[in-house]
Amino acid sequence: METGQMLELVKKFQENKEFIQNEETVKVALVLPFIRMLGYDPTSPKEVRPEFSADFTQGDGKRLPDRMDFAIFDKAGVKPLMVIETKPPNTDLRSKSQQLARYIAQLPDLHFGVITDGCSYLFYGDLENPNQMDREPFFSFSLDDPQADWTKIAKFLSKFSRDTFNAETLVTDAENSRYRQEMIDRLASALRNPGDDEGFLSWITQGVYRGKRTAGVMSRLADVAREAVEPALVRLMSDDFLNKLKERIQNAGRDRESEPNAPNVMSGDVPASLENLGADSRKGVETTKEELEFFESVRSICAKNGFQESDFLYRDTINYFNVSYQRPTKWFLRFFGSARRKCLVSLVPVEEARQLAGGFETEAAPDTFGISRVYFDDIAQLWAMTGLILRSLEIARTGPPARPSEDTSSAMPPQA
Repeated sequence: METGQMLELVKKFQENKEFIQNEETVKVALVLPFIRMLGYDPTSPKEVRPEFSADFTQGDGKRLPDRMDFAIFDKAGVKPLMVIETKPPNTDLRSKSQQLARYIAQLPDLHFGVITDGCSYLFYGDLENPNQMDREPFFSFSLDDPQADWTKIAKFLSKFSRDTFNAETLVTDAENSRYRQEMIDRLASALRNPGDDEGFLSWITQGVYRGKRTAGVMSRLADVAREAVEPALVRLMSDDFLNKLKERIQNAGRDRESEPNAPNVMSGDVPASLENLGADSRKGVETTKEELEFFESVRSICAKNGFQESDFLYRDTINYFNVSYQRPTKWFLRFFGSARRKCLVSLVPVEEARQLAGGFETEAAPDTFGISRVYFDDIAQLWAMTGLILRSLEIARTGPPARPSEDTSSAMPPQA
Protein backbone atom coordinates (compact mmCIF):
# COMPACT_ATOMS: atom_id res chain seq x y z
CA MET A 1 0.00 0.00 0.00
CA GLU A 2 1.28 3.45 -0.94
CA THR A 3 1.02 6.58 1.18
CA GLY A 4 -0.84 8.26 -1.67
CA GLN A 5 -3.58 5.65 -1.46
CA MET A 6 -4.10 6.38 2.22
CA LEU A 7 -4.18 10.10 1.53
CA GLU A 8 -6.82 9.53 -1.16
CA LEU A 9 -8.97 7.64 1.36
CA VAL A 10 -8.50 10.45 3.89
CA LYS A 11 -9.52 12.98 1.24
CA LYS A 12 -12.61 10.96 0.28
CA PHE A 13 -13.65 10.74 3.94
CA GLN A 14 -13.14 14.45 4.59
CA GLU A 15 -15.08 15.46 1.49
CA ASN A 16 -18.02 13.12 2.13
CA LYS A 17 -18.26 12.56 5.90
CA GLU A 18 -21.36 14.75 6.29
CA PHE A 19 -23.16 12.53 3.77
CA ILE A 20 -22.05 9.20 5.29
CA GLN A 21 -24.83 8.56 7.78
CA ASN A 22 -25.45 4.81 7.83
CA GLU A 23 -23.64 1.49 7.73
CA GLU A 24 -24.34 0.72 4.08
CA THR A 25 -22.84 4.03 2.98
CA VAL A 26 -19.78 3.33 5.12
CA LYS A 27 -19.32 0.00 3.33
CA VAL A 28 -19.68 1.41 -0.18
CA ALA A 29 -17.84 4.71 0.24
CA LEU A 30 -14.96 3.69 2.51
CA VAL A 31 -14.64 0.00 3.39
CA LEU A 32 -14.73 -1.38 -0.15
CA PRO A 33 -12.06 1.15 -1.32
CA PHE A 34 -10.00 0.18 1.75
CA ILE A 35 -10.22 -3.51 0.76
CA ARG A 36 -9.13 -2.63 -2.78
CA MET A 37 -6.19 -0.67 -1.38
CA LEU A 38 -5.01 -3.86 0.30
CA GLY A 39 -4.97 -5.54 -3.11
CA TYR A 40 -8.10 -7.69 -2.77
CA ASP A 41 -10.87 -7.76 -5.36
CA PRO A 42 -14.28 -7.17 -3.70
CA THR A 43 -15.99 -8.51 -6.84
CA SER A 44 -14.28 -11.89 -6.51
CA PRO A 45 -16.05 -14.24 -4.03
CA LYS A 46 -12.89 -16.33 -4.02
CA GLU A 47 -11.09 -13.48 -2.22
CA VAL A 48 -13.80 -11.35 -0.60
CA ARG A 49 -17.12 -12.71 0.67
CA PRO A 50 -19.71 -10.21 1.92
CA GLU A 51 -22.13 -11.43 4.59
CA PHE A 52 -20.05 -14.55 5.12
CA SER A 53 -21.82 -16.96 7.45
CA ALA A 54 -20.27 -19.20 10.11
CA ASP A 55 -22.07 -21.33 12.66
CA PHE A 56 -22.11 -19.97 16.19
CA THR A 57 -22.91 -22.23 19.14
CA GLN A 58 -25.11 -20.62 21.78
CA GLY A 59 -25.16 -21.47 25.45
CA ASP A 60 -28.05 -23.88 24.93
CA GLY A 61 -26.06 -25.81 22.33
CA LYS A 62 -27.97 -24.57 19.33
CA ARG A 63 -25.90 -23.53 16.33
CA LEU A 64 -27.05 -20.39 14.57
CA PRO A 65 -25.45 -18.60 11.63
CA ASP A 66 -23.31 -15.60 12.51
CA ARG A 67 -22.74 -13.26 9.61
CA MET A 68 -19.59 -11.22 9.00
CA ASP A 69 -19.76 -8.10 6.86
CA PHE A 70 -16.62 -9.07 4.92
CA ALA A 71 -14.43 -12.15 5.10
CA ILE A 72 -11.14 -11.99 3.20
CA PHE A 73 -9.61 -15.28 2.09
CA ASP A 74 -6.22 -16.45 0.86
CA LYS A 75 -5.40 -16.72 -2.85
CA ALA A 76 -6.76 -20.28 -2.95
CA GLY A 77 -10.05 -19.13 -1.43
CA VAL A 78 -9.74 -21.68 1.40
CA LYS A 79 -8.42 -20.03 4.58
CA PRO A 80 -9.92 -16.83 6.02
CA LEU A 81 -7.17 -14.25 6.54
CA MET A 82 -9.22 -11.62 8.32
CA VAL A 83 -12.75 -10.35 8.76
CA ILE A 84 -14.03 -6.78 8.66
CA GLU A 85 -17.05 -5.76 10.69
CA THR A 86 -18.65 -2.46 9.65
CA LYS A 87 -20.68 -0.15 11.89
CA PRO A 88 -22.54 3.15 11.39
CA PRO A 89 -20.59 6.41 11.84
CA ASN A 90 -19.64 7.44 15.39
CA THR A 91 -20.19 3.95 16.83
CA ASP A 92 -18.35 3.02 20.03
CA LEU A 93 -16.27 0.38 18.28
CA ARG A 94 -14.66 -1.10 21.37
CA SER A 95 -18.04 -1.91 22.87
CA LYS A 96 -19.00 -3.77 19.67
CA SER A 97 -15.72 -5.64 19.24
CA GLN A 98 -17.07 -8.83 20.83
CA GLN A 99 -18.60 -9.67 17.47
CA LEU A 100 -15.05 -10.09 16.17
CA ALA A 101 -14.27 -12.26 19.19
CA ARG A 102 -17.04 -14.68 18.18
CA TYR A 103 -15.73 -14.89 14.62
CA ILE A 104 -12.16 -15.56 15.75
CA ALA A 105 -13.38 -18.21 18.19
CA GLN A 106 -15.38 -20.03 15.51
CA LEU A 107 -12.79 -20.20 12.73
CA PRO A 108 -9.51 -21.94 13.73
CA ASP A 109 -7.58 -20.40 10.81
CA LEU A 110 -8.75 -16.86 11.55
CA HIS A 111 -6.42 -14.70 13.64
CA PHE A 112 -7.24 -11.11 12.67
CA GLY A 113 -10.34 -8.95 12.70
CA VAL A 114 -11.03 -5.30 11.91
CA ILE A 115 -13.96 -3.26 13.16
CA THR A 116 -14.63 0.15 11.61
CA ASP A 117 -17.17 2.93 11.28
CA GLY A 118 -15.42 4.14 8.13
CA CYS A 119 -13.42 6.73 10.03
CA SER A 120 -11.74 4.71 12.80
CA TYR A 121 -10.18 1.29 12.18
CA LEU A 122 -9.37 -1.06 15.09
CA PHE A 123 -7.28 -4.18 14.42
CA TYR A 124 -7.68 -7.10 16.82
CA GLY A 125 -5.88 -10.42 17.00
CA ASP A 126 -5.50 -13.56 19.11
CA LEU A 127 -1.92 -12.84 20.09
CA GLU A 128 -2.13 -14.07 23.68
CA ASN A 129 -4.21 -17.22 23.18
CA PRO A 130 -5.11 -18.88 19.84
CA ASN A 131 -8.72 -18.26 18.76
CA GLN A 132 -9.32 -16.07 21.79
CA MET A 133 -9.38 -12.42 20.81
CA ASP A 134 -7.27 -10.02 22.85
CA ARG A 135 -9.09 -7.39 24.88
CA GLU A 136 -7.24 -4.49 23.26
CA PRO A 137 -6.54 -3.75 19.57
CA PHE A 138 -2.91 -4.08 18.54
CA PHE A 139 -3.22 -1.35 15.90
CA SER A 140 -5.62 1.49 15.13
CA PHE A 141 -5.90 4.68 13.12
CA SER A 142 -8.47 7.33 12.29
CA LEU A 143 -9.03 9.11 8.98
CA ASP A 144 -9.93 12.19 11.01
CA ASP A 145 -6.58 12.36 12.83
CA PRO A 146 -4.61 15.45 11.69
CA GLN A 147 -1.46 14.16 13.43
CA ALA A 148 -1.44 10.73 11.77
CA ASP A 149 1.74 9.58 10.03
CA TRP A 150 0.15 8.17 6.89
CA THR A 151 3.45 6.90 5.51
CA LYS A 152 4.00 4.78 8.61
CA ILE A 153 0.37 3.62 8.67
CA ALA A 154 0.49 2.64 4.99
CA LYS A 155 3.70 0.70 5.59
CA PHE A 156 2.11 -1.24 8.43
CA LEU A 157 -1.09 -1.93 6.48
CA SER A 158 0.98 -3.28 3.58
CA LYS A 159 1.63 -6.36 5.70
CA PHE A 160 -2.08 -7.18 5.38
CA SER A 161 -2.08 -6.87 1.60
CA ARG A 162 -2.92 -9.72 -0.73
CA ASP A 163 0.64 -10.15 -2.00
CA THR A 164 2.46 -10.05 1.33
CA PHE A 165 0.03 -11.45 3.91
CA ASN A 166 1.83 -13.91 6.14
CA ALA A 167 -0.01 -14.92 9.29
CA GLU A 168 3.12 -15.96 11.22
CA THR A 169 5.11 -12.80 10.61
CA LEU A 170 1.99 -10.70 11.10
CA VAL A 171 1.47 -12.16 14.55
CA THR A 172 5.03 -11.21 15.47
CA ASP A 173 4.65 -7.73 13.99
CA ALA A 174 1.32 -7.26 15.76
CA GLU A 175 2.83 -8.36 19.06
CA ASN A 176 5.74 -5.96 18.58
CA SER A 177 3.33 -3.14 17.74
CA ARG A 178 1.35 -3.78 20.91
CA TYR A 179 4.47 -4.12 23.09
CA ARG A 180 5.89 -0.92 21.60
CA GLN A 181 2.72 1.04 22.29
CA GLU A 182 2.50 -0.26 25.85
CA MET A 183 6.15 0.69 26.41
CA ILE A 184 5.52 4.18 25.02
CA ASP A 185 2.48 4.64 27.26
CA ARG A 186 4.29 3.32 30.32
CA LEU A 187 7.43 5.37 29.72
CA ALA A 188 5.45 8.54 29.02
CA SER A 189 3.44 8.03 32.20
CA ALA A 190 6.57 7.41 34.27
CA LEU A 191 8.33 10.49 32.87
CA ARG A 192 5.33 12.69 33.62
CA ASN A 193 5.04 11.48 37.21
CA PRO A 194 8.04 9.36 38.30
CA GLY A 195 6.69 9.10 41.84
CA ASP A 196 3.55 7.31 40.68
CA ASP A 197 5.50 4.38 39.22
CA GLU A 198 7.20 2.61 42.11
CA GLY A 199 9.23 0.32 39.85
CA PHE A 200 10.50 3.19 37.69
CA LEU A 201 11.40 5.32 40.71
CA SER A 202 13.24 2.38 42.30
CA TRP A 203 15.18 1.77 39.09
CA ILE A 204 16.15 5.38 38.41
CA THR A 205 17.37 5.95 41.98
CA GLN A 206 19.23 2.65 42.25
CA GLY A 207 22.87 3.40 42.94
CA VAL A 208 22.05 7.11 43.26
CA TYR A 209 20.59 7.04 46.77
CA ARG A 210 22.02 4.39 49.10
CA GLY A 211 20.35 5.30 52.37
CA LYS A 212 17.20 4.01 54.01
CA ARG A 213 14.20 4.50 51.77
CA THR A 214 11.49 5.92 54.01
CA ALA A 215 8.24 7.35 52.65
CA GLY A 216 9.63 10.86 53.09
CA VAL A 217 12.83 10.00 51.25
CA MET A 218 10.95 8.42 48.34
CA SER A 219 8.71 11.48 48.09
CA ARG A 220 11.79 13.70 47.91
CA LEU A 221 13.43 11.42 45.33
CA ALA A 222 10.23 11.51 43.26
CA ASP A 223 10.48 15.33 43.12
CA VAL A 224 14.15 15.12 42.16
CA ALA A 225 13.39 12.55 39.46
CA ARG A 226 10.69 14.79 38.03
CA GLU A 227 13.20 17.65 37.85
CA ALA A 228 15.70 15.35 36.09
CA VAL A 229 13.34 14.41 33.26
CA GLU A 230 13.60 17.59 31.18
CA PRO A 231 17.44 17.85 31.26
CA ALA A 232 17.63 14.16 30.34
CA LEU A 233 15.37 14.70 27.33
CA VAL A 234 17.39 17.75 26.29
CA ARG A 235 20.55 15.64 26.44
CA LEU A 236 18.85 13.04 24.25
CA MET A 237 17.98 15.77 21.72
CA SER A 238 21.59 16.00 20.60
CA ASP A 239 22.64 17.31 17.22
CA ASP A 240 22.95 13.72 16.01
CA PHE A 241 19.35 13.06 17.05
CA LEU A 242 18.15 16.24 15.34
CA ASN A 243 20.06 15.42 12.18
CA LYS A 244 18.39 12.02 12.02
CA LEU A 245 15.00 13.64 12.63
CA LYS A 246 15.69 16.16 9.88
CA GLU A 247 16.72 13.34 7.52
CA ARG A 248 13.50 11.44 8.27
CA ILE A 249 11.40 14.52 7.50
CA GLN A 250 13.29 15.09 4.25
CA ASN A 251 12.76 11.45 3.26
CA ALA A 252 9.07 11.72 4.09
CA GLY A 253 8.87 14.79 1.89
CA ARG A 254 10.57 12.98 -1.00
CA ASP A 255 8.25 9.99 -0.55
CA ARG A 256 5.20 12.23 -0.79
CA GLU A 257 6.57 14.08 -3.81
CA SER A 258 7.17 10.78 -5.63
CA GLU A 259 3.48 9.86 -5.31
CA PRO A 260 1.40 11.50 -8.05
CA ASN A 261 -1.71 12.12 -5.97
CA ALA A 262 -0.05 13.05 -2.71
CA PRO A 263 -0.34 16.63 -1.45
CA ASN A 264 2.98 18.44 -1.13
CA VAL A 265 2.84 19.05 2.60
CA MET A 266 6.59 19.59 2.83
CA SER A 267 6.89 22.10 -0.04
CA GLY A 268 10.00 20.18 -1.07
CA ASP A 269 12.06 21.62 1.79
CA VAL A 270 12.81 21.06 5.43
CA PRO A 271 10.76 23.49 7.54
CA ALA A 272 12.61 26.63 8.58
CA SER A 273 12.04 25.73 12.23
CA LEU A 274 14.24 22.67 11.76
CA GLU A 275 16.67 24.34 9.36
CA ASN A 276 17.42 27.10 11.89
CA LEU A 277 16.66 24.96 14.91
CA GLY A 278 15.50 28.08 16.72
CA ALA A 279 13.08 28.94 19.48
CA ASP A 280 10.25 26.69 18.35
CA SER A 281 12.38 23.58 17.86
CA ARG A 282 12.29 22.67 21.54
CA LYS A 283 9.53 23.01 24.04
CA GLY A 284 10.45 25.21 26.99
CA VAL A 285 13.20 27.14 25.14
CA GLU A 286 12.52 30.79 24.34
CA THR A 287 14.88 32.60 21.98
CA THR A 288 15.37 36.17 23.18
CA LYS A 289 15.78 39.34 21.16
CA GLU A 290 19.34 39.63 22.46
CA GLU A 291 20.21 36.13 21.25
CA LEU A 292 18.91 36.96 17.78
CA GLU A 293 20.97 40.18 17.82
CA PHE A 294 24.00 38.08 18.72
CA PHE A 295 23.35 35.79 15.75
CA GLU A 296 22.80 38.67 13.32
CA SER A 297 26.00 40.42 14.47
CA VAL A 298 28.10 37.27 14.13
CA ARG A 299 26.61 36.54 10.72
CA SER A 300 27.29 40.11 9.55
CA ILE A 301 30.91 39.93 10.74
CA CYS A 302 31.43 36.69 8.81
CA ALA A 303 29.63 38.01 5.71
CA LYS A 304 31.90 41.06 5.60
CA ASN A 305 34.84 38.66 5.53
CA GLY A 306 33.79 36.67 2.47
CA PHE A 307 31.24 34.14 3.81
CA GLN A 308 27.65 33.62 2.67
CA GLU A 309 25.03 34.67 5.23
CA SER A 310 22.90 31.65 4.33
CA ASP A 311 25.65 29.33 5.60
CA PHE A 312 25.06 30.30 9.22
CA LEU A 313 22.50 28.66 11.51
CA TYR A 314 21.50 29.02 15.11
CA ARG A 315 20.13 26.64 17.70
CA ASP A 316 18.80 27.69 21.07
CA THR A 317 18.96 25.39 24.10
CA ILE A 318 18.19 25.69 27.78
CA ASN A 319 21.84 26.40 28.62
CA TYR A 320 23.25 28.30 25.64
CA PHE A 321 22.66 29.78 22.20
CA ASN A 322 24.62 28.07 19.41
CA VAL A 323 25.90 29.61 16.15
CA SER A 324 26.95 27.04 13.53
CA TYR A 325 28.39 26.96 10.03
CA GLN A 326 26.44 25.09 7.29
CA ARG A 327 25.09 22.40 9.62
CA PRO A 328 23.99 22.39 13.27
CA THR A 329 26.82 20.12 14.44
CA LYS A 330 29.52 22.48 13.16
CA TRP A 331 29.17 25.09 15.89
CA PHE A 332 31.86 27.72 16.44
CA LEU A 333 30.35 30.14 18.99
CA ARG A 334 28.11 29.80 22.01
CA PHE A 335 26.43 32.74 23.68
CA PHE A 336 25.37 32.81 27.34
CA GLY A 337 23.09 35.78 27.93
CA SER A 338 21.05 34.60 30.91
CA ALA A 339 23.91 34.43 33.41
CA ARG A 340 24.96 37.39 35.60
CA ARG A 341 27.50 38.38 32.93
CA LYS A 342 27.28 37.91 29.19
CA CYS A 343 29.93 35.73 27.63
CA LEU A 344 30.71 33.75 24.52
CA VAL A 345 32.51 30.42 24.25
CA SER A 346 34.72 29.62 21.26
CA LEU A 347 36.93 26.83 19.93
CA VAL A 348 40.06 29.00 20.13
CA PRO A 349 42.76 28.00 22.66
CA VAL A 350 42.78 30.29 25.70
CA GLU A 351 46.14 32.03 25.12
CA GLU A 352 45.33 32.71 21.48
CA ALA A 353 41.87 33.94 22.46
CA ARG A 354 43.41 36.42 24.93
CA GLN A 355 45.46 37.93 22.10
CA LEU A 356 42.53 38.07 19.65
CA ALA A 357 40.12 39.52 22.24
CA GLY A 358 42.48 42.00 23.84
CA GLY A 359 40.82 44.15 26.50
CA PHE A 360 38.18 41.50 27.33
CA GLU A 361 38.38 39.13 30.28
CA THR A 362 39.20 35.69 28.88
CA GLU A 363 39.50 32.33 30.62
CA ALA A 364 39.25 28.60 29.96
CA ALA A 365 35.69 27.44 29.38
CA PRO A 366 34.20 24.45 31.21
CA ASP A 367 35.06 21.28 29.32
CA THR A 368 31.44 20.59 28.47
CA PHE A 369 31.00 23.96 26.73
CA GLY A 370 34.10 24.55 24.62
CA ILE A 371 37.68 25.86 24.85
CA SER A 372 37.80 29.54 25.75
CA ARG A 373 35.30 31.93 27.34
CA VAL A 374 35.21 35.70 26.85
CA TYR A 375 33.11 38.08 28.96
CA PHE A 376 31.57 41.26 27.50
CA ASP A 377 28.85 43.80 28.29
CA ASP A 378 27.08 44.62 25.03
CA ILE A 379 26.36 42.88 21.71
CA ALA A 380 27.93 45.83 19.88
CA GLN A 381 31.30 44.79 21.37
CA LEU A 382 31.34 41.70 19.16
CA TRP A 383 32.86 43.78 16.35
CA ALA A 384 35.91 44.26 18.56
CA MET A 385 36.25 40.47 18.69
CA THR A 386 36.14 39.93 14.91
CA GLY A 387 39.52 38.16 14.92
CA LEU A 388 38.38 35.73 17.61
CA ILE A 389 35.10 34.98 15.83
CA LEU A 390 36.78 34.33 12.48
CA ARG A 391 39.48 32.17 14.09
CA SER A 392 36.86 30.01 15.84
CA LEU A 393 35.00 29.67 12.54
CA GLU A 394 38.24 28.60 10.85
CA ILE A 395 38.79 25.88 13.46
CA ALA A 396 35.24 24.61 12.99
CA ARG A 397 35.65 24.52 9.19
CA THR A 398 39.08 22.91 8.99
CA GLY A 399 38.71 20.22 11.62
CA PRO A 400 36.69 18.92 14.55
CA PRO A 401 36.58 20.95 17.76
CA ALA A 402 39.45 20.31 20.11
CA ARG A 403 37.07 18.93 22.74
CA PRO A 404 33.74 17.06 22.59
CA SER A 405 31.04 19.45 23.64
CA GLU A 406 27.48 18.56 22.81
CA ASP A 407 26.57 16.84 26.08
CA THR A 408 25.79 20.01 27.98
CA SER A 409 22.26 19.66 29.15
CA SER A 410 23.13 18.91 32.76
CA ALA A 411 25.80 21.59 33.15
CA MET A 412 25.17 24.94 34.82
CA PRO A 413 25.48 28.22 32.86
CA PRO A 414 28.76 30.03 33.47
CA GLN A 415 28.83 32.49 36.35
CA ALA A 416 31.11 35.33 37.13
